[in-house]
Amino acid sequence: MGFARAILRPASVFLLVAAIVAAIILFIGNTLLMLHPGGEQALHAEYVPPDLTVMREEFLRPDLMAAFLLSLLVLVVCAVLARPRTEPGFLDQPVAIGEKSMFTPVAPPATDLEATQRGPRGTWSDLAPGFTLYAQNGPLAKVVTVLPGESEYGRVRRGLVYATGLFGANEEMWIPVEAIYAVYPETGSAFLAAKGDEIEHFGWNRPPASFRRDAPPHAPISSF
Repeated sequence: MGFARAILRPASVFLLVAAIVAAIILFIGNTLLMLHPGGEQALHAEYVPPDLTVMREEFLRPDLMAAFLLSLLVLVVCAVLARPRTEPGFLDQPVAIGEKSMFTPVAPPATDLEATQRGPRGTWSDLAPGFTLYAQNGPLAKVVTVLPGESEYGRVRRGLVYATGLFGANEEMWIPVEAIYAVYPETGSAFLAAKGDEIEHFGWNRPPASFRRDAPPHAPISSF
């Protein structure tokens, strides 16, 4: 980042804005002083503390009335612009630009059981990259590879399916093969005994401890 971009440009913007604000303040002040009784003499007159006996007359000065009316006009214009509409405008629509709302959840399509559960059933050993993992609510992930079994915190896993999520699901998943209850090699489909929204609850979004660098949950606290 150069000196001009880091220092000169921010400083020039600040000075330009300050000059514009100062010009506006001077213009408003001189305009109100010109409306003050005495005209040009008020621009060069010395400050005299106001007399409390003439405060009532001071409120009726032309400059104060002009400032009050201009302020009232600004408030009226802002109130008209900010008034609630009887019908929603263009920007109030759920979708102002595009075809669907950005807050609409991405729902996976329904599972066609006749198309996905075709052919003889296989076993876990038939899982291969490219298989689609289906949960109860629809397609969940695509198999990247199958990892061998391991022992983790006293639990022996027969294998882990490394998969990438579909339709907004987690980008990376490590799913134990024990969660798969049916495999159909002909259609490249496998079915999970899960609804599909419990990825974080089951811990399938975290890699196994065998190649994680963080401390295990029961590791002793390291000394400083």
